Amino acid sequence: MRKHLIIPLFAVTAALSGCRSHAELNERAIAEAVGIDRDGNGCTVTLQYFNTDTTGGTTAIDSSKPNAVTVTGKGETIESALEAVSYSSGRNILLGSAGLIVFGRDAAGDLGDSLSFAMSHYTGNPRAFIAVSETSAADILNVKFSEGNASVEKLECMLRNAEDLGLSCPTVLHEAAEMLAAPGKSTVLPLLEMSQSGSELTEEGNTVLLTGGAVCTPEGVAAELSPEDMSGLCLLMNDGAKCDMTVICRGKNVHVMLYGTKTRITPHFADNRLRFGVNVSADCKIVTSQLPDPFSERAAVERLVGGEVCRRVRTFLAKSVTAAGADPAGLCYKIRAHSPQVWENISEDLSGYLENAVFDVTSDIKMERYGIMHG
Repeated sequence: MRKHLIIPLFAVTAALSGCRSHAELNERAIAEAVGIDRDGNGCTVTLQYFNTDTTGGTTAIDSSKPNAVTVTGKGETIESALEAVSYSSGRNILLGSAGLIVFGRDAAGDLGDSLSFAMSHYTGNPRAFIAVSETSAADILNVKFSEGNASVEKLECMLRNAEDLGLSCPTVLHEAAEMLAAPGKSTVLPLLEMSQSGSELTEEGNTVLLTGGAVCTPEGVAAELSPEDMSGLCLLMNDGAKCDMTVICRGKNVHVMLYGTKTRITPHFADNRLRFGVNVSADCKIVTSQLPDPFSERAAVERLVGGEVCRRVRTFLAKSVTAAGADPAGLCYKIRAHSPQVWENISEDLSGYLENAVFDVTSDIKMERYGIMHG
């Protein structure tokens, strides 16, 4: 009989769990946002993490203390800079909760390598938003918003709201990495700028503005886009996207909202040039109007909105595809899906053919009979 040798399983589990190593919350830096800057001396990483000292009081969050801590580390590589951050903060760095990665203007030239590291990092977050700073990433991360549980939440909300209005196309880490690995090797990232505006919503009065977008290639920022250009990208890429715009009808402002957008792109090859037919269709409603009788001007407003849609799409294509030979809208996928033979003819010199491509942009806008209208 060996009954006396049987040890209950729960006793073994309890004994082993008591020997596990663990780290207290105040020994970890749970990153909310990461900034990456580069110069001739290497890489600078700026980390913004949730301040655990603001918890544990009579309320869940102690609003009298800063809700985020910002630390900086330098090194020859991103990895060594992160090690410097860990050393200076005295905490283990966890990147799985990072909602935003900001690249400084000078770091955009190494964007592909930086994204590869972020994607392969064992604690990284492949769905983190990616953005570019007009100057340095440190400028953006040193702005601490006083609203929300963590400062970065405000920046994430800014990007999401801009997307809802059709003024920006937020890009997440894995999408940017895929686009830079595609034949067109380019992506569009939101462009952020630090402003000394005296904002009451931040700890030191500075704030962050979303000024448009940046067409990024492996060589760096190839072109800058205005918010209107970014809406052209949204209309081109995102079926179902909304777009907020104002047109001038008979000298009066008419604010409209497009929704239910659908874009059809038909590539073909003729006269040794790559050609695209681009048609954008959408429903549209008047949100506010200064016209005395908006109903009587529905057809005129419809034509104006259709023209503005075409203008925004053409301008985006001119700045990104024609001027930079970039393909942030994924046109190469459209070509391969529509005509493998055309792709075979142009794939070896995609950038050259894109720079000389011809775009025939049309629109089909349907105005609602009734909308939400105010004087």
